[in-house]
Amino acid sequence: MSKIYLKAMEEVVHRNSDNTNRILEQAQGYVVSENATDTLLHTSFDLTTAQGVVKHLHASFLRLAQSGVRDIDPEDQLCFLRVRTRKYEFLTAPEEYFTVTVML
Repeated sequence: MSKIYLKAMEEVVHRNSDNTNRILEQAQGYVVSENATDTLLHTSFDLTTAQGVVKHLHASFLRLAQSGVRDIDPEDQLCFLRVRTRKYEFLTAPEEYFTVTVML
C-alpha cells in the first residue's frame, strides 16, 4: 500500500476514531480498495471473498448509489452506504482515494 493511501487512511481513522472503534468490535472483516482501478489494497478476508466485495459492492452498487445522489443534487456526494441482508450488514465509506467496506 502506498504512502498516499496510508496517510489518507490514517487521517480517516483518526477523524472517526469513536465510530471506528465501535464498528471494529462488531466487524467480521473489512475490505479496502483503490477507487481509480478497484484494485484490492488490504483485506481481512480470503482473496475470493474480498474480490467479490470489491466487484459487486464497490464497482457496481456503490457507483450506482453515487450516481443516484448526484442525479438528485449535483453538488452533493455519497458519504456512507449501509446495506443489510438477511445474513450480513455492509457498511461502505467511499473516500477520495480508496473505499472501505466493513462486514458486520
